[in-house]
Amino acid sequence: MPFFKPEKTRRVKGKNVTDLCYFNQLGLDFVSAPSYSDHPRKETEPMNQELIEVLEKKIGDIVEKYSALKEENARLNDEIQRLSSDREGFKSRVDAILGKLDGI
Repeated sequence: MPFFKPEKTRRVKGKNVTDLCYFNQLGLDFVSAPSYSDHPRKETEPMNQELIEVLEKKIGDIVEKYSALKEENARLNDEIQRLSSDREGFKSRVDAILGKLDGI
């Protein structure tokens, strides 16, 4: 972002008016730094038990879904192995039949 210094500034209630105007002209809406530090500290805020319970339930649901997907993945991998061996068996039988046909 380019830096520029306004030609003349005036102070109104602790804020630099021309800086705010220039930023607004650029389409930017910056908030002055002191307003960022006005948030309440986490140590003073009481923990909301309801939110913790909801989060705990969501995490439990995710763990259950993960376990179910892991089991399904193992089952599908077993099925892939079974189908691959069936395919190899069919392939060898077809090759044997084609070999017999070539001999005729």
